[in-house]
Amino acid sequence: DRSPPRFVSNLQVDNTVKAQEMLATAVNSLVRHRYHRGQGSAGTLVTLLCGPQGLVPALQSLLSAGLRPISRFNRGTPLVWEFVHKVYLEVSEVNTCHPDQPAIQSFKKCVQLLMRPSSSSVGMDGKFQTLICLGVRDGVLHRWFYMMSQSLAASKWYDNSGIFKQDSMLDEIMGLLKILEDFKIPVDVSLIHQTER
Repeated sequence: DRSPPRFVSNLQVDNTVKAQEMLATAVNSLVRHRYHRGQGSAGTLVTLLCGPQGLVPALQSLLSAGLRPISRFNRGTPLVWEFVHKVYLEVSEVNTCHPDQPAIQSFKKCVQLLMRPSSSSVGMDGKFQTLICLGVRDGVLHRWFYMMSQSLAASKWYDNSGIFKQDSMLDEIMGLLKILEDFKIPVDVSLIHQTER
C-alpha cells in the first residue's frame, strides 16, 4: 500500500544532496584518520564520528531528509530513532530465513541494548548516536542501512525526496558505508557506555 507520488521541492532535494555530501566527507575523514592512525588521538576519532561534521550527524541528516509525518493528526516529522525503532519492530516480527540474518541479529541486539531500562536516561538522539557507533565498530553499518532500505517502514515513512526512494543515491550511500567495513575503527567506550552496563 504505497502512497501516491508527491511533488518533491528543490529544497527537499538540496537537503538530501547536502546530507549525502556531508556523509562522503565524514567517511573520507574517517578513512584518512585510519591511514594516519599513529598521528590521531582518540579524541579526534570521537569528533570524526560524533562532531558537527561527523558520521553520526551526516547519517542523521540523511535519514531525516524525506521523513514525512506518519499520520494526518501528527503534523510534526518523526525523529530518526522512531524510524529505526519501527524497523526493529518489523524485523523482530519476521522469523524467516533472511540472506543477511547475522546483520539482522546484530541490529536487533544493539537496539535491544539501547531499550533496556539502564538506557532510559539516554534520549533518542543519543540512542541513534550509540547505534551508529556500534554499527561502525562491528563493521555492519552498510548492511543495517540496506536492511532499513528494504523495510516496509521505509516505504511508509519516506516521501519521494527520501534516500530510500532514490535508487542511485541509495547505491552511492551504500558504497560509502561499505568502505568503513574494510577498516577496524575502534569506538571510544564513552560513546557506547550505556550498552556496556
